[in-house]
Amino acid sequence: MYISFTSGWMLTGLLLVCALLNSSCASRAPMPKDAAWDAASGRFSWANGEIVLPAGFSYLPDWGTDTFVGRFTSPDGRVVVSHDIGTSASVWAGREKSTTSFQESVVDGARVWVGKREWAVKLGGRILLIAVTFPDSGCASFYVESSEPEDGKVIEGIARSFHPRQGGAKCAKPGQ
Repeated sequence: MYISFTSGWMLTGLLLVCALLNSSCASRAPMPKDAAWDAASGRFSWANGEIVLPAGFSYLPDWGTDTFVGRFTSPDGRVVVSHDIGTSASVWAGREKSTTSFQESVVDGARVWVGKREWAVKLGGRILLIAVTFPDSGCASFYVESSEPEDGKVIEGIARSFHPRQGGAKCAKPGQ
C-alpha cells in the first residue's frame, strides 16, 4: 500500500491531536444505562438478568454492531469470558448438530442453556467452546473458547449464579 508523504504527515497530525485532546479517537465502548459491573463483588447485570463472576476478573465493554458485547478477563489473563447480549445476539449455547453436550434448566421461569462444542485446529489441537445462553433474559450469551476444558468451569459458575429480571426480551431465533 502506498502512503504519500503528505498523507502520512496528516495521519500523524491527526493522531497527535487525538492524543493531546484526549478525545475518543479510540474510545472505550460505553455500557448501556441498564448494565452494571461491580469488580469488587464480580456482579454483572443487564436489563434482564444478573450473574456473578469469580473474584478478580476485570471487565471491558466492546463495540457491537447491533448487540451489547464485552469481555471479562481472569487475573492471570488466561481465561476470557465474552458476552453477546440483545435480541439479535447469537445463541452460543443452542441445540445444534455440532453441540457435544447440552443442558437446559429453568431459574425463576427463565431458561438457562449450557452447551459445549469442539473443533480441530492445525497441529492436532482442539478448541472448546463452552457457553451459557439465557434465551428469555435479553438473549444473553456468555462463552469461553479454550483448549483447556477446565477453563469452562467459569461458565458453569455463571449459569449457577444467574438471576433473571422481569420482562426479558427473547432471542430472535429461540429455537436454535
